[in-house]
Amino acid sequence: MKRRLLLWLARAAALTPPTLAPTLAPTLAPTLAPTLALTLALTLALPGVGRVAPGDCAVPPELQQVTVGLPHLAARLRARQPVKIVAIGGASTRGAAAGWPQLAYPHRLQLLLEAIYPGVPITIVNEGVPRQSTQQMLDRFPADVLAQKPVLVVWETGISDAVRGVETDDFAAALQVGIDVVKSHAIDILLVDMQFSRGAAAVIDFDPYLRTIHRVGDLNDVYVFPRFEMMRYWSEEHMFTFEAVAKAERPRLAAKVYDCIARQLAGAIQRAVVQ
Repeated sequence: MKRRLLLWLARAAALTPPTLAPTLAPTLAPTLAPTLALTLALTLALPGVGRVAPGDCAVPPELQQVTVGLPHLAARLRARQPVKIVAIGGASTRGAAAGWPQLAYPHRLQLLLEAIYPGVPITIVNEGVPRQSTQQMLDRFPADVLAQKPVLVVWETGISDAVRGVETDDFAAALQVGIDVVKSHAIDILLVDMQFSRGAAAVIDFDPYLRTIHRVGDLNDVYVFPRFEMMRYWSEEHMFTFEAVAKAERPRLAAKVYDCIARQLAGAIQRAVVQ
């Protein structure tokens, strides 16, 4: 495990832009031990333009297919106008497992999109609140989503609904209302389905909620980012296995997973805006 981590850090260092490290150093140094600061800085490595999914974040081609467009975002990018995206979700949107806001996938996604679309001001607002159901997130839409006037909403949901055993019909109804509200304001939306972990999947039946979120997405011509299947693939390929690492190492592993999610999501957004 240690050898694989060192190899990954070396690859990450090779991708780090020379302008990024000076920006990070003053923020990290006062609060982190030198070794952890270096690890976090390397974790924040940016890919070059177009390189949004390097080999160690790879997934099968069928999980990268995007057939739904993001027309409002595409128009904004073509005009090189400022882009605001709201990411609303739970603990994984907030980045709680990594223990550092800059390691959450919305922040990583912002850095990636800035690299892909240089010269376009891009802001991603992180509205993740842990342990909220889809309905509770929906209740926050007026203040935390619509008031921000985004061009795109990234809605990560379903985990708390599955944990609580919310009726799938209620889950679907909340998703539908959220999609309708966002689209009625001429805002694009994409959904992010649940996380995968072997431990959670052994005790929680995610399948009905996965089927529901993808069915609702299909019915509304909304792309659903297949995070669950991507993370299951990484687990089966022994790329990321939380159960196999010491507890103290899990924040670093979580940061790497968030980074890979952001890279795959950036690639999906790239493909969606040219649909």
